[in-house]
Amino acid sequence: MVELVLEIGGGALDLILDAGPISDVLPDLVTIAGGDGRRVLTVSNHGPAAEELGARNSFESELRYNVLGDFAKLAAEGRFAVPVARTFLLEEWREALDLGLSGHAHGKLILFPAGATARG
Repeated sequence: MVELVLEIGGGALDLILDAGPISDVLPDLVTIAGGDGRRVLTVSNHGPAAEELGARNSFESELRYNVLGDFAKLAAEGRFAVPVARTFLLEEWREALDLGLSGHAHGKLILFPAGATARG
């Protein structure tokens, strides 16, 4: 898979988001990122392996699963919302990245797969 991704991407990729289930793919993702673990952001693979490879994780501090019940209750009551700043088609990822890095998004940025219709 590494060779195929490198071929399709035309070489090492600039940034990689690991949003899949917990797995052992981090070493491959770091390889795809040209050996630079800092170019890999994982939302699921935390712990020693990510740390050893230099991959970044989406949590700056301790995981707080204990608040999920509170959030679910607020959502059920209609009192919890996640603001969406803008949606993009997947092929517009660069524009989404630029907006996200600018600090001016003021909400979540959503990428839709090919064939979907982005709104916003």
